[in-house]
Formats: sequence, structure tokens, C-alpha cells
Amino acid sequence: MINEEAIQAEVEKLRPDYESLFAEQPEAEQQKQLYEWSRENVIEAVLLRQAAGRDEKSVPSEAVDRAYRQFVNQNGDKGADEEQVRVEIENRLRLERLIQKVTANTKEPSEKDIRRYYDKNADRFTIGESVRAWHIVKHHKPDVDADDMKSRMQEILKELQNGADFDALARQHSDCPENGGDLGYFGRGRMVPEFEDVVFAMETGQISDVFRTDFGYHIAMVTDKKPRILCPVDDVRELIVRELNAQAGQKALEKFIDEQKAKAVIEDR
Repeated sequence: MINEEAIQAEVEKLRPDYESLFAEQPEAEQQKQLYEWSRENVIEAVLLRQAAGRDEKSVPSEAVDRAYRQFVNQNGDKGADEEQVRVEIENRLRLERLIQKVTANTKEPSEKDIRRYYDKNADRFTIGESVRAWHIVKHHKPDVDADDMKSRMQEILKELQNGADFDALARQHSDCPENGGDLGYFGRGRMVPEFEDVVFAMETGQISDVFRTDFGYHIAMVTDKKPRILCPVDDVRELIVRELNAQAGQKALEKFIDEQKAKAVIEDR
């Protein structure tokens, strides 16, 4: 028997993520599909609980005690019905035991499986290009004329072009003098686009012209560049095996649920 209240509770639980993912979907269709997905989730949860409850093997009392102590430590003793909490804990542990049993016998991925997954997800295992850049910056200030600030940065640039030390000038003139302006290595997405567009287009050892971002006027110097590189398969093997095992476990669980559905008589209440 499927409780309508449980379905509506699941609808409200799924609604925020669902509406953000399917915002372009017509509202009537959106609500219909959200309800169907919620009902399906409730059915699957009920079938799993029922299957777990049919296991005659008891849950060790020590495991229930340990989980109850953890519950109290996390939530405090707020007048919760201890007996009810213990029943819920035992049901949860039964469910976890069932899921572990259903997913335990999945086959370990073969080398071919690992390689296929690696090739299919190469973008995930690729480290993007990065640069090591230094900068001198003068931040926008309401009491300082922008043209005067830019002129001062042009003077600093001339000193650099004449061989002055970047580190020394950054410590002396920059509004971010820490580490002599050394930003270390960074990839795309770490800095504002206007800054990245400049430094990623530069060559190693090059000093930029004065340029502007929302933060102020900058001079940048690139001292090293690292190209985009695909991680060797052995470096990500452990992650791949873990993800393939998780996928296999999920498939085994879905198959088990489908078998339970085929045997069940499902009625709405």
C-alpha cells in the first residue's frame, strides 16, 4: 500500500532540484513527471524495506546501541521516543544489510572495462593548462583619478622594460605586494576572465602591457606555463575502479528492485 502523504513528502523533497533542472519544461508536464518520479521513489523504498524486514536474522543489539548513542550525540536528548528511535535504527540497519548483500557479488571491473571508462571520460582525467604569473596591481579608488593611476602604472612598466626587478617593484608599488606579486600556478577559472585572457595568451618570460579589470590596473609577468595533460591511467585507476564498482552495485540494486516489483501488488491509498 502506497501512502499519498509519503508521495507528497517526496514531491516536496525533490521539487527544488527538479525545478532547477527542468525549468524549461511546461508546468503541467513538469508537475506530472515530478509526481511520477516521487511515487516511483516511494514504491522502491517500501519494497526495499519490506524485503529487508523479511530477513529473519536479527540485527546485533550492539549495533543498535552504538547507532543510538551516535543519534543522541548528534541530536541531544530532545524528548525523542527512545523505543521508536531504536526501531527506526534497526530498520535502517536491516536495509543497509540488504543493500550490502545485493551489491556484494558484483564482478570486479576488468582491465578492458577500466580502459574503456578511462577513454570515455578522458576530459575528467585531464589537468588543464596552467600558468605561473606575477602581477602588480593598483586597485580602483574613488579618491584617485583613473588616468593618473594608469599613468603611474605606465611608469612602472617602463622601469620593468628597462630591467628593474619585478619582485622589488611589486613589493614597493603594488596594492597586493605579498610574495612580490607571485600568484603561483593557476588554471582557467581561478582568476577574473580579463586577467586570464591576458596571461594565458602570454609567452614564458613575457611582461604584459598595462591592462584593466574590474579590480584595477595590472601588469602581469608569466614565468612558466604547463600544457593541458591527460593523467596516466594508473594515476586514476583506483578512482575508476571505485566508480565502476558503484555503477555495478547500482545496477544490481535496480535489478533486485525490478524483481520485487514484478512480484508485488502495488495499491495507492
